[in-house]
Amino acid sequence: MSNILTQSQIDELLNSVKEGAMNEEQLDDEVSSKKIRKYDFHTPKKYTKDRLKLIFSIYENYARVISSYLTSLLRLNFNVELMDVEEQRYYEFNNALNDDDLIALVDTKLSDSEENEQIMVQISNHTMYTMIDRMLGGVGDYEEESATHGFTDIELSIYEVLLKHILPIMKDAWQNYLDLNLEFAKIESNPRLVQTIGSDEIVVIVILSIELNETTGQINICLPGRLLDNVFTFFEKMREVNNKRKTFQDEASPEEILSSIKDSTLEITAKLGEAQVLMKDIYQLKAGDVINLKKPQDSDIYLYIEKKPWFRGKMGTHRGSMAVKINGSVNNQ
Repeated sequence: MSNILTQSQIDELLNSVKEGAMNEEQLDDEVSSKKIRKYDFHTPKKYTKDRLKLIFSIYENYARVISSYLTSLLRLNFNVELMDVEEQRYYEFNNALNDDDLIALVDTKLSDSEENEQIMVQISNHTMYTMIDRMLGGVGDYEEESATHGFTDIELSIYEVLLKHILPIMKDAWQNYLDLNLEFAKIESNPRLVQTIGSDEIVVIVILSIELNETTGQINICLPGRLLDNVFTFFEKMREVNNKRKTFQDEASPEEILSSIKDSTLEITAKLGEAQVLMKDIYQLKAGDVINLKKPQDSDIYLYIEKKPWFRGKMGTHRGSMAVKINGSVNNQ
């Protein structure tokens, strides 16, 4: 076999090398265009994707509901969408805020827990100015000059009223999973002064995008790690209970089920017959009177188990007491 390449083979080899280099360049361009976040092995993630997916589903429903609610409240076309749910350190969330951002503190606790945690809600200032302008009778336009003076006391009061309107919707979003009590606490005008959460504490940030008229902004909700620990512990307990219940239902045989209920107490009633009597006749009844049940003397009577007929039989006596001899079941009659 000859070890010398032909010209066509050389051209093919050069073309393949050239195409491979182009593919590598394209791959480098694709990698550089994507947002890559380095993984910090010193501070590994605390919550799994399944747990964050639960938070995602709760606030996805919340975004859909408040989008319709704000549209009907302000008569503007609102579009609220859930952008992301991510785990961070609290100082990362706090450092990303501006000094003039407003933070709404919401007292939160589970119904069966005495621990009280605070959720933080931050809405973009220009979005809030637009909504406040609309609530004051304007068309809902945002002017850059109006934001230079900061929020007045009246605007802060309107801000508080608006938050009190959307907080019950957040409670309803959680209600499908657990009973979470939410109550508005206060508005903090300087986010640097909020010290309810440690700087290194793990938090989960829910990011909602909001669009109205030509204004776009965000609603950022900070969920403290201590609250989420209680929430996920509650879900783990519920999951264990459901798994045990399902295992019992799957594995329990009819004999085991009957054995577990055989000591239950049931009421048995023997029904002789029925009769309709006028009130005046009942008023005149006295000892020795006879009521006609309109039933033959030797006919069967019915035994009722918890008010349902199950057996038929004959009246008699047994050891000096009234008794019923069962002749058959009602279904076999």
